[in-house]
Amino acid sequence: MALPKKVQNAIDALLGPSGKSDAVLRAAVFERARKSAGGIPAVPGALELRALVEKIDERPWTVSDEDFSKLRQAGYSEDQIFEVTIAAAAGAGVRRFEAGLRALEAAGDEIEVRDAD
Repeated sequence: MALPKKVQNAIDALLGPSGKSDAVLRAAVFERARKSAGGIPAVPGALELRALVEKIDERPWTVSDEDFSKLRQAGYSEDQIFEVTIAAAAGAGVRRFEAGLRALEAAGDEIEVRDAD
């Protein structure tokens, strides 16, 4: 499903080569949250990172300062934490956006069937 151009441009910039965190890691985090499945590459602090990504994806209201402190203790800089947090949030947001588009499409199909009767 194609995303609006501005959304896709923002994602491309987020996942592009510039940044303090590894672009491959940001892309993996984005896709993990977008699909609500998949893994995080084996990197230092992977356990803490996985926990944060899962929280952002499944229950963002539970993210706390402690989650970020664990990542800092694992060696992540503030910039790296920010970038992977945004990648996870963007992935989860795109998943929800796409689900909404599918629901609208299904509702449109249902309306067309009713109109044909």
